[in-house]
Amino acid sequence: MLALLYVMLSLGAYVFYKKDKAAAIKGTWRVPEKTLHLLALLGGWPGAIIAQQRLRHKTQKVSFRVIFWLTLMLNVGLLACLHTKQIHEVFSQGLVVLNHNLDTLFNDGHSKRFVLFFTMLR
Repeated sequence: MLALLYVMLSLGAYVFYKKDKAAAIKGTWRVPEKTLHLLALLGGWPGAIIAQQRLRHKTQKVSFRVIFWLTLMLNVGLLACLHTKQIHEVFSQGLVVLNHNLDTLFNDGHSKRFVLFFTMLR
């Protein structure tokens, strides 16, 4: 499930980079850099790297590249943390609390699907 999420975010990142490159050439509205960084932070960094190299886009602006690599390292670091025992326990306890709060708020069974989705990501 996690791999599928990374693939989907990577495809999205590639599309946004391609759209931004086309807009840069045409001189029209550009995709905000913070959008590109957010996609990388959420897990779309593999697609962003491929887009940067294939499209020759966002490879010269040093400030963008520094923030991009920081978002990549943060994403990988958080992913690694989720696989440590202590963080795993905190994450699991957080899901239990989240499930209880959502059940109280909605009381319609939707919260169980939400929590199940995040449990599958672990």
